Parts: sequence; C-alpha cells; structure tokens
Amino acid sequence: MSCYKSARIMILSAIALGAVVSASAAQETRDERRARNCGYYREMVRHALESVDGKALTPGFVEEHDAFIDGGCLATRPACPRSPADFAFADMLLMMTVSANMGSTFSPFWCPVKNQG
Repeated sequence: MSCYKSARIMILSAIALGAVVSASAAQETRDERRARNCGYYREMVRHALESVDGKALTPGFVEEHDAFIDGGCLATRPACPRSPADFAFADMLLMMTVSANMGSTFSPFWCPVKNQG
C-alpha cells in the first residue's frame, strides 16, 4: 500500500472519528473530554505507526511522546521531533487530531526555545 493511500485512509478514519467525537461532546466535563480524546489519540498513534517505521523514530522523541500518553495526554513537556521520521509521525498525528476535531493544541509536538547567549 502506498504511503499516500495509507495516509488518506487514516485521515478519513480520523474524520469519521471526529463525527463521533462531536456528537458525544455536548455534556462532558473538560477532564472527561480529555480522557476520551486520549483514548482516541492512542488509536491514532497505533494507525500512524502502521505508516511510519517506529524503529526510525529517535529514542528521545519516543520517550517524550510516551510520557505524554502515560500522563493522560496532558502536554506539560514537549515531544520535540528531531529526525525526518519524527516529523512524519508528528505531522500525521497532527493532521489526524485536527481532522478528528480535537484541535492542533492537543498534541505535544513542540520544541523548547534555547536561550541564545
């Protein structure tokens, strides 16, 4: 299966997931929504790893990303992509979360600014 075709399937899956997310979001608290979205995010990660070779991801990035999931999907620390595989994985998950109406701020993908001086 081509990378384009598998990415297209994942994005369509995320859109379908977004419809379910929107319909059930009316009466939940912020913590309930975060827990539900974290479950969806775990599923998205599983799908993304089918397209991106998990062994090509840098160990530090994997550790940071796993800490995000283990912490209930609260982005208190960054998961900073470093390699082309890291960026492909982060880009795919970002597109999936946005397509699922979870927003671009849900993901932990950012890099701290280093002080110059």
